[in-house]
Amino acid sequence: MSDSTGAPQSQEGGIFATFQALTLKGLEQSMLDAEARYERGEAQADPAPSLNWAVTNQAMADNSGAPPSIEKLLQEEVILWLSVGSEKLEIVPGSDHATIKASALINALKEMQSMVQGFASDRSSELATQFHQIAIAQATPTNPPEEEGKSAWEYDSESDRYIAT
Repeated sequence: MSDSTGAPQSQEGGIFATFQALTLKGLEQSMLDAEARYERGEAQADPAPSLNWAVTNQAMADNSGAPPSIEKLLQEEVILWLSVGSEKLEIVPGSDHATIKASALINALKEMQSMVQGFASDRSSELATQFHQIAIAQATPTNPPEEEGKSAWEYDSESDRYIAT
């Protein structure tokens, strides 16, 4: 749902602040998913991808059908990425994902969380700029403005919102 500027209603701080909050919320959920699997051993037989990671070489149940131990789960490989809306931010040079051991996943998610939190204090960094550009593209309204006489949206960098024109 959007306001008259085309921005989601919760975007008081503009597109950057809104997508930063949404990305941090996604990272928090990804951390909860990782903790469930790799700290508590809550491993589904067919793990669904989390918002920012997915298992690539899954630990299998033993011959008796018992679920894999936490030690086996921690040996899994996972693909890690940083979702900004439905797009991904380049997290390693030249790639929007990294393959890591599951044992490193929670720390990697915490590092990404710190990085995204840091964007607020240094919006001019290369990653913060890329993040903002992806957010702007993701926030582009898909419906025409409802205001009479307005037929398009234009991004306004001063307000960090889309304005009906």
